[in-house]
Amino acid sequence: MSKNNKKTIHIIGAGPAGMATSYYANKNNLNSIIYESSDDVGGNCKTLKEGNFLFDLGAHRLHDKNYEVTRAIKELLDKDLLEVNSPSKIFWKDKFFNFPLQITDILFKLNFKTKSKIIFENIVNKLSSKIEFNSFEDVAYNNYGKTISNLFLTNYTKKLWGRSCNELLPEISGGRLKNLNIRSILKEFIFNKKLKSQHLDGKFLYPRYGYGTIFETIKNMNGLHKIHLNSPITKLLHNNKKINKIIYHNKEVSVEHLVSTLPINLLIKMLDPIADNHILEKIDSISYRGLKLCAIFLDVERCSDNASIYFPSKNIPFTRLYEPKNRSNYMAPKNQTCIVIEIPYNQNLNRNNDDYFMDMVIEILIDKKIIKRKNILFSKLIDMPFAYPILTLDVKEKISCLLEYLKRFKNLNNFGRNAEFKYLHTHDLFNSANHLIKSIKNQI
Repeated sequence: MSKNNKKTIHIIGAGPAGMATSYYANKNNLNSIIYESSDDVGGNCKTLKEGNFLFDLGAHRLHDKNYEVTRAIKELLDKDLLEVNSPSKIFWKDKFFNFPLQITDILFKLNFKTKSKIIFENIVNKLSSKIEFNSFEDVAYNNYGKTISNLFLTNYTKKLWGRSCNELLPEISGGRLKNLNIRSILKEFIFNKKLKSQHLDGKFLYPRYGYGTIFETIKNMNGLHKIHLNSPITKLLHNNKKINKIIYHNKEVSVEHLVSTLPINLLIKMLDPIADNHILEKIDSISYRGLKLCAIFLDVERCSDNASIYFPSKNIPFTRLYEPKNRSNYMAPKNQTCIVIEIPYNQNLNRNNDDYFMDMVIEILIDKKIIKRKNILFSKLIDMPFAYPILTLDVKEKISCLLEYLKRFKNLNNFGRNAEFKYLHTHDLFNSANHLIKSIKNQI
């Protein structure tokens, strides 16, 4: 093998994890080659164009949680990275509540009995706060109490993940749940005075022309890497210690350093020779949550002022609505807008009922007076079969076993949300990609 090939990192998947890996490879003067099954980069973070409209595959936004990552993305996008202030809302019983939950909404929009229960539960929580949590239900109850949790969080979570809250790992909260301020609760309740909430934060960073431009910019950087689009990997040839070759389009390519961002079950199924039976049994027992995205294009300036609207009610099948124009004015023409609605589903769902999903969403939105039928220009439905790894309590042992099995391949790095079966965000992926590339560089 040539000296140059030893410095080449082969990457499977051009989603956020794969593109971040390629970005840091370039920063460290390493070659990278990406193999992507679709026709473009970005994965589940693509920005799509429909006529004069732009919209993302998900309600993505960048929070300034890692200085080095934020600096890197600012360098990539320069003036095209916008500072946005657009809070989100919860839609419950035909009322809008601020999200993250704002105490003024809770105290002034709910009845006295419910308020009293909320205050009591949160005082008790403050006095007996847990440090460790066994499930997401524990996290929610500890942070907000049972009453708020059962009103706004547990139904939403069950819709999103397809599992009850007591079956899900605490990690799915993603750091979003914060304790309510008891002092502010009592002041507002006793003195009937609205105070400025510390929990409402709609500030984030967002690319001018959509979230996917982060990864498009990486793709277009001169001398960064070579990308094979429409090139799904079909086999990984190995000797139980190392991945020797990858196969795509019936071509065999020798590899020295391999990074896979594929869903872990798909990766293992590509191994040749095939994995042991007990490994195959475990990958059949893990699953991912899919999303139907209903994009509706409207002949109005805006549908709302919110970055996202969440729907916890059981009788509404979708979970979230986001409006790209509230992230950047460049996402829609003047006097027009687009909204995107997310419907989670299990992977065994019959995906041929697209018309049914769109009609159902439109009728509910009209009934709730969120949109008007006369303003609808057209609509489009997009299918995302691998949106979220389902993080149930029993999955940790299974994933740990699978990851341990993959460690036998010394030149393989399994990286990303679906590859590691973790609820990771963009700043997490960029930070981990940076460390991964430094580790590989030290091996060369």
